[in-house]
Amino acid sequence: MLKTKSHTSLEEVMKLIEANNIEFIRVEFLDYSGITRGRTIRKDNVAEAMDKGVNFSTAIMSFDVFDEYIPNPMYGAEDGDFFALPDPNTFAILPHRKNTARMLCDLVDINGDPWEGCPRSMLKKVLHKLESILDGKLYMAYEQEAYLLMEKDGKKVPADNSHCFSTVGVDIQEDFVHDFVYFMDQMGVKTEQISSEYGPGQLEVNLKYTDALKATDDQVTFMHLFKQIAHNHGMIGTLMPKPFEHLAGSGLHAHISLYNDDGENLFKDLADQKGLDMSQEAYYFIGGLLKHGRSLVAVGAPSFNSYKRMQPGSWAPAHVCYGAGNRSVLVRIPEKRRERRFEFRGADGTCNPYLLSTCLLAAGLDGIQNKIDPGEPIDEDVSQMNAYELKEKGISWVPRTLEEALQSLAEDTILADTIGRDIWEEFIKVKKTEWNKFCQIVTNRELDVYSDMF
Repeated sequence: MLKTKSHTSLEEVMKLIEANNIEFIRVEFLDYSGITRGRTIRKDNVAEAMDKGVNFSTAIMSFDVFDEYIPNPMYGAEDGDFFALPDPNTFAILPHRKNTARMLCDLVDINGDPWEGCPRSMLKKVLHKLESILDGKLYMAYEQEAYLLMEKDGKKVPADNSHCFSTVGVDIQEDFVHDFVYFMDQMGVKTEQISSEYGPGQLEVNLKYTDALKATDDQVTFMHLFKQIAHNHGMIGTLMPKPFEHLAGSGLHAHISLYNDDGENLFKDLADQKGLDMSQEAYYFIGGLLKHGRSLVAVGAPSFNSYKRMQPGSWAPAHVCYGAGNRSVLVRIPEKRRERRFEFRGADGTCNPYLLSTCLLAAGLDGIQNKIDPGEPIDEDVSQMNAYELKEKGISWVPRTLEEALQSLAEDTILADTIGRDIWEEFIKVKKTEWNKFCQIVTNRELDVYSDMF
């Protein structure tokens, strides 16, 4: 039977603090660009923080990835504060820091109610609604690809020359891998497997499935720890989608499954006429993911760099469709030899995991409520199809740029109403600001090509 983590109380947190000689506690949350914001408080302030929260200006949610205040923000100097309310279930000692622990936070307003702009609170709300309808519990697992880099002659290069799925890469990075897995375990996050990926110096890490909220918290922990442990080993850990134009990109895959209290997989049906052993609810969920696919890509792949990864023939999804065992599709169903679930493949490490999980579940909710048929699964390499074949099968492209993706999201009023208009509107404004700034950057490659040619 699948079990979830029991609730942790203030008293239990205080016992852990005393037993482990903790002096400093970080209270953390993610802004819309996926950047961790927070404060460090002393142990004597923990009880008050867990009762009333720690104040932050609402304007921090209107900052972009450049850490600059965006034009025409929703939140200004006159809008006061929200309060970061630590979730005791996320209490974890930071094994790589001295006498320090961490708690992830929900954001509440002055009355102590969930703040309208809080992605983690919205995830809880959508999750509760969807699980009530499905009469089951949703489980997720994140699977992240990431590079280990080093500085050489003033340039960032892969930290090793390992090959895909070879043991060499894991052997070379044995010290890093052992520390990373151990520290993740110390923070309550289980890793199922680590492998050398397609690119040199690239690893893929599969986190163990758990309930949807904790799985998302676990991905946030991964984001922090991968970079920190790499730094401790004299390397640069990056989740950047496409750090090198000639090497494989790094994606983020979100696995989704559904179980009842008896441990029965509710996404499994051996009588499935499509032959994939998937239930009708699973297909409706997938139908919602495909209907909102282009919008979901905007949330899951929200950086200028993201769209250099999702190219046809790159093993990254470039088209909105689904299939079994097919790695060229946006939503993939694993082979029947594995437990029944599906994975969304259109995200990367630049996203805010709370926004991504919330939007994935919101899209699935739309699919369930409106019985959206995803059509037939695709068993071909979509990148090899011509325009006529794509049109004949009703397959659209994923957005080709961040600007195009944001336009799809801006038109998705169903998703907006489900995740909250405040989050939807400000996320789009923040990301449009980033798009405009990146469009003005002139690279050395551009200068070399155009100055020589013209």
